[in-house]
Amino acid sequence: MFSFALSNHKILITMENELKKVYTGSYMNAEFIGSVLDQNNIRFLIRNYQQEGLLAGWAANVIKGDASVYVFSEDYNKAMLLLDDINAADIEEEPNA
Repeated sequence: MFSFALSNHKILITMENELKKVYTGSYMNAEFIGSVLDQNNIRFLIRNYQQEGLLAGWAANVIKGDASVYVFSEDYNKAMLLLDDINAADIEEEPNA
């Protein structure tokens, strides 16, 4: 079991309320997606990989994206329909020059 601060609420993550990933990419886009989910009463978690590395004392070049957004499995379909409606699920990152 894990305890996380999730959408301004502290909750306990168990197998019954497992998280599913709905987005991986830039942290800025993850924050936008989080705000859209929050406005629609969908609980979410943003995982910031670069901040995790810095807090752990090392920094790594993140290839797949700076952050991921997770929702509870019971909210997954609702979240994906919402993200499809705003085309946020198809956000593509520009390659580094």
